[in-house]
Amino acid sequence: MLGVRTPFRISFSGGSTDLPAFYQKYGGKVISTSINKYMYHFIHRFDSKMIQIKYSETELVDDAKKIKHKIVNKIGEYYDLTGLDINSIADIPKGSGLGSSSAYTVGLLNGLNSNLGFTLSKDDLANLAADLEINKLGEPIGKQDHYATAFGGLNKIEFNKDDTVTIEKIDIDDQSKKFLSSSLSLVKIGPSRSASKILKDQSQLMTEDKNTKYGKEILALVDPMIDAIRRCDIKEIGNLLNENWKLKINLSDGVSSKDIDQMVSSLLDKPGIYGTKLLGAGGGGYLLVAGEPNSIKVLNSDDCLSVDFENSGSTVIFKDN
Repeated sequence: MLGVRTPFRISFSGGSTDLPAFYQKYGGKVISTSINKYMYHFIHRFDSKMIQIKYSETELVDDAKKIKHKIVNKIGEYYDLTGLDINSIADIPKGSGLGSSSAYTVGLLNGLNSNLGFTLSKDDLANLAADLEINKLGEPIGKQDHYATAFGGLNKIEFNKDDTVTIEKIDIDDQSKKFLSSSLSLVKIGPSRSASKILKDQSQLMTEDKNTKYGKEILALVDPMIDAIRRCDIKEIGNLLNENWKLKINLSDGVSSKDIDQMVSSLLDKPGIYGTKLLGAGGGGYLLVAGEPNSIKVLNSDDCLSVDFENSGSTVIFKDN
């Protein structure tokens, strides 16, 4: 048996500039960190003629072409899955805005290559996963999640016009990470949602000159966010989250909703809460909230999730003979 653990991520600033429609013209960048919430894949030998896939459903097929899970189905065109049982479990449901789809793709590709005796670099793993989802499956998504979950850690990720990607580690000490973690919370809002429609709208808008100003303004928030994080200036982090959110809601009608707007207003009315934005494409999932540690503690409920920063990225955690 082989086990792979791949982290989810939170994005502080720069989201949507990783969409090809934008970065191929203007360049893009984000700042994000992987967190201690994970996607797990366990792969082991099963029946010599069958393939078993377990996720929210269980599929047992005799041909990879019959697999309903679209990511595994596409991977089955490039890897021989016959005889394997592939079981995936996650700490957080899909559609959360935390990069679950990309974590699934990165983790499974990591596991399958390791099962074959290959060790991919973090860069090759991220690039392979992004190519599969964006180019081969035609998903209207950006690249940031594949790199965030493959590499792990707190990073500035730049998306160059020539489709290359540059990773810059943002080094802060453990005490700063502990403070920042205590100053952040994830608040669940609404049901899980599919990002595809929202991202398709965003990508289309990004090609219209009149809307590129929003992408450029989002892009301009990344370096100030990095500076605020390095200084552990939680008030400035919150202010920048608010600015990012105000820009993001212009990219698609599906990004926000009446319920989300009300939740954002309610959170910002609380003492010591400085800022928030919805993670992922929008429409539902988790709000990232920044505030004083004591104010963050008051938020704690069944709908709130505390997180710590993570540094390992996608990792093989178990492998027997």
